[in-house]
Amino acid sequence: MLVFDVVIQKFSIISGIYAPAQPGHKDVFWNHLRNLNAIIDTPWCLIGDFNELECPDDKTGGPPTGPL
Repeated sequence: MLVFDVVIQKFSIISGIYAPAQPGHKDVFWNHLRNLNAIIDTPWCLIGDFNELECPDDKTGGPPTGPL
């Protein structure tokens, strides 16, 4: 979504994120964001669910996670 800040008179981009939870898909997702960041030259806000843990202790249930 492209938004215009009338106070500072600049456009910004807001993107909603729902990242993959499967470990095998995470690298592709993060590389895609890096590539987009390289071509976007305006303020960019990413909000949503990145399906990432700060530390393994944050996870409850399901299979254990690998190293972070």
